[in-house]
Amino acid sequence: MVVAVTTPVLVAGGPPSPGPVTVGAAAEAPRVAGPVAPAGLAGALSGVEAVDVVTRPPGSVAVSRADEDGLALSWALLDTATGEWTGSADAAERRTEAESTIKAWLAADTLRAAAEAGRPVTAAERADITAAVRASDDDAAERLYRRLGRDASTARLDDECGVEVSTSRRGWWSFTQLTAVDAARILACVRDRAPEWPGGGDLLADLASITPDGRSGIGATLPGPVAEKNGWTLHGVGTWNVNCVLAWEDRALAVLLSYPADRGVEHGWAACRDVADDVLAVAAG
Repeated sequence: MVVAVTTPVLVAGGPPSPGPVTVGAAAEAPRVAGPVAPAGLAGALSGVEAVDVVTRPPGSVAVSRADEDGLALSWALLDTATGEWTGSADAAERRTEAESTIKAWLAADTLRAAAEAGRPVTAAERADITAAVRASDDDAAERLYRRLGRDASTARLDDECGVEVSTSRRGWWSFTQLTAVDAARILACVRDRAPEWPGGGDLLADLASITPDGRSGIGATLPGPVAEKNGWTLHGVGTWNVNCVLAWEDRALAVLLSYPADRGVEHGWAACRDVADDVLAVAAG
């Protein structure tokens, strides 16, 4: 969701904090019209299995938007079966706010908590999961986050998914700090672990059915089913963060972007599509 703020409120970004601390976060940005899918991506994928590209060293796969003025861009493509990945040179180092991408984990952690307690997911939890994942509802995500112990939930990513995150603002889920590799691994973990827990099938259906205004346009060209959870926030009046994260078959892709506010959110969706087009064309070639 998109709300520009300069002081902490429950729904959105805010001024950056001096530096990251341990796990946690905040909220995030309102929605716009859904983007169109990249024309060249389906052709790049047709009949060809993407395998070899993940063995390439970080920084060795060129993407056309990498040198765009004012655009901070990192990306990672993960083989979810082997754990191998490739990406931008800073894919495992550049950290940015998770924004709404972390809602996939809050949903999954709710299922984990129910399983640990030996009970089914409650109707209230199920409603909040659906709203947070499909419609990227911030209030629903906040309720999940509070029930799970706030930063205790994001801290559990280490044990459950092997991903250690930090935060630039304690107690705010959207300020969880992630790298592109982290983001790909988290969604891949959610997709992999969900069937172990009560309500896992429903969560996978939610991740495959996000509303059009929350889609990057990449998923429509991928072999399904595709899990997708994106994030987009206008921070104050200065910077857009747009994060595109998808998982399908044995792949997960994360593209994390920051750029000047005057370019608008669609600029981010288009950049995500361009990166995906470039990366998956190499994978198919």
